[in-house]
Amino acid sequence: MAGPPPEVVFLHAVTRDRSDFDELRAKLDVPTLALDLPGHGDGPRTAPYVITEMARTIRLPDGPPPVLYGHSLGGCVALALAAQRPGAIRGLVLEDPPLFAFDPNREGKRAFYRGFVKLKEQMEGPFAGYDEAAWAAEVAGWGSGHGKARLLEMFGPEAVRRRGHQLATFDSRVLDGLIDLSIGAGFDPMAFLSALDVPVTLIAGDPEHSSVLAAEEVRRIDAELDIEVVQIRGEGHFVHEVLPEPCLAPVRALITTP
Repeated sequence: MAGPPPEVVFLHAVTRDRSDFDELRAKLDVPTLALDLPGHGDGPRTAPYVITEMARTIRLPDGPPPVLYGHSLGGCVALALAAQRPGAIRGLVLEDPPLFAFDPNREGKRAFYRGFVKLKEQMEGPFAGYDEAAWAAEVAGWGSGHGKARLLEMFGPEAVRRRGHQLATFDSRVLDGLIDLSIGAGFDPMAFLSALDVPVTLIAGDPEHSSVLAAEEVRRIDAELDIEVVQIRGEGHFVHEVLPEPCLAPVRALITTP
């Protein structure tokens, strides 16, 4: 017998999968669901990957409209989904989404995409054919995304195993659209946000600690749009991994609002 419909649905970042939200979901006392994006985990393979088309493949469960939580690329997909399907969600929480990163004239674009270019070269070169175990061995010494701490030191062997699985099941063709910006075709963040008729919270990481949103971009959103902006200090792109409460607070507020 099926359980109650989820009240919160999570969408993850690029190269990640639905397991990224296991700990965050465990802290909520309502039914939740996390989905794999196209090209990730068990998600569909729909190359070439484009945010607006990725959003069309996301099937929300039957039942009352849920709160939709998207991190990074998942935030962009969540925003596109909300814009495409009026009435499908009751609220939107976006954690450090790269809303403006697909503009070829954006300052800082080169630095933002350097990592994707390197990963693409690795996945097609020395890491080609890596299975989950090989990836886990490789990523154990990678940075955690939180200061200078390594992944293994910061989160332990289970996180390393999970990261290995995520990369082993990742379709590297997703990176093509990130590198040449085609993944953002038709994605207009300001127009999408302006058109929404549900509450929106933007959780912005610290630009001094690898947030993908520049300070002036956060100020523009705050000044021009009627959405809640939560600015995090001292933590960058993966806020929910180490500071769950600022991420959970807007979710709890949305699910308790009549």
